[in-house]
Amino acid sequence: MLSRIHQDALRILEEVGVLCGSQEIQELLADTGLAAYDDATGHIHVLTPLVDQALAATPGRRDYWVPANSFGVGGTAPFVFDDDSGELVSPTLADIASIAKIVDQAEPVNFMARGVLVPDREVEVMDTMIAHCQKPIYVGAVTEAGIRRAKQIHENRGNITVQFSIINSPLNIMEGQIAPFLSCVRQGIPIYLSTMPMAGLSAPYSMSGLLTLTHAEALFGITLAQVVNPGCTVVHAGLPSIANIQKKYAVDMGLMAHTMANLLMDKICEDLDLPSIQSACGTNEERPGPQSEADAAAGYALLKKHGFHQMRHVFGFLKELVSFSLAKLERHIELCLETGAEQAAEYVVEPYDEAGVEVIARNGSRPNYMRDDHTLHNLDHYFYK
Repeated sequence: MLSRIHQDALRILEEVGVLCGSQEIQELLADTGLAAYDDATGHIHVLTPLVDQALAATPGRRDYWVPANSFGVGGTAPFVFDDDSGELVSPTLADIASIAKIVDQAEPVNFMARGVLVPDREVEVMDTMIAHCQKPIYVGAVTEAGIRRAKQIHENRGNITVQFSIINSPLNIMEGQIAPFLSCVRQGIPIYLSTMPMAGLSAPYSMSGLLTLTHAEALFGITLAQVVNPGCTVVHAGLPSIANIQKKYAVDMGLMAHTMANLLMDKICEDLDLPSIQSACGTNEERPGPQSEADAAAGYALLKKHGFHQMRHVFGFLKELVSFSLAKLERHIELCLETGAEQAAEYVVEPYDEAGVEVIARNGSRPNYMRDDHTLHNLDHYFYK
C-alpha cells in the first residue's frame, strides 16, 4: 500500500498539478524541461523524473542530525495554558526559556521547536532557545533578520532547521512564503516542509487518499528545493490530519487514526530514505487530565513498537494545538518513559482506497471534500473504528 501511495502522489503531481501564481516558481520548474505551467488552470505540473532527481539529491536520514525514534516539542501554540487558573494567556520569551530548559534536561526529548508563538521576535526566540537548549532546534524565520540569524546559528552551532509551509491544502502555493523559503534554500540553510491536509475538509476521507495528498504536497516542496539548490537538506514534514465529523469538522489529534496516519507517512519516507518529522500522541482535550494521558500513552506505545524518525506535538500541546501546557510537557515526558512497546494496541489499517486518486483529481486545488460523495460514502468506514 505504501508503494502505491508514493506512485499515486507522483501521478497527482503530473496529472493534477499544484495551483501556482508565482511566476518565479513557474519559471524555475519549467526551465528544467520536466515541468509545465497550464495557463488555463493555473496549475503547474511536475513530471516524475524531476521528482526522482530531487529525491536522489536530498540528503538521507543518516545524514540528518536527529536520530531515529526521536520524540520532540514541535508546533507553535498561540496561547499558554495557565496550569493554575486554566486560562489561556499570551506566550512570552520566558515561556520559551522554560520549555527549552525542560527539553535540555529531558532524556526522551531529542529536539525542540518553539512550542509557543511570540510574534515579531524571531531573532530573540532563536537566541532564547539556543541559550537554554543544546539539542537540535526547529525555528521560524521569514524576515531578513530572522533568516540571517538562522544562517549564523547553522554555521556556528549547527543542528538547526527552519520550518516552512509553502502549500495550503489542497495543492495551493502560499505566495507569501515563497520569498523567505527560496532565500533559505539558496543559502543552504536546512529546512522542513510542512503540509497539513485534513481528511474530510481538504483531503480525501480515507487513509490512503489522505496520505497520497499529503505526500504529493511535500514532494512538490522537496522537488522545488532541490531544483533551486541541489543537495540542500530538506525534511519531509507532511502532517496528515483528520477533520472529526462528529465534532463539527474540528481537527482531532486525539484519534489513534491520527497517530497511525503519521506513522504510515513516516514509513513512506523511510522507504525513500527521506528525513521526516510527523505528528502523533496528541489529544482533543482542552486541559491536561486522564484522557490526554491515555491519548498520549497509546501513541507512545504504538510508535515504540513500530519505530519512526521524528514525531512532534507529543508532549505539551492541547486541543487543536491552540495552547501549550508546561505541566503537561513535564508529566508527558515521564509518561513517555513509563510507556513501553508491549502496551501497544492492535490497529487494523483500512485497505487501499481505489478511489483516492480520482477524488483528488476531482477536487484539484479546491477544498470541496466536505461536500464530495466520496466523503459521505466513507463516513462509517474510516478513522473511528
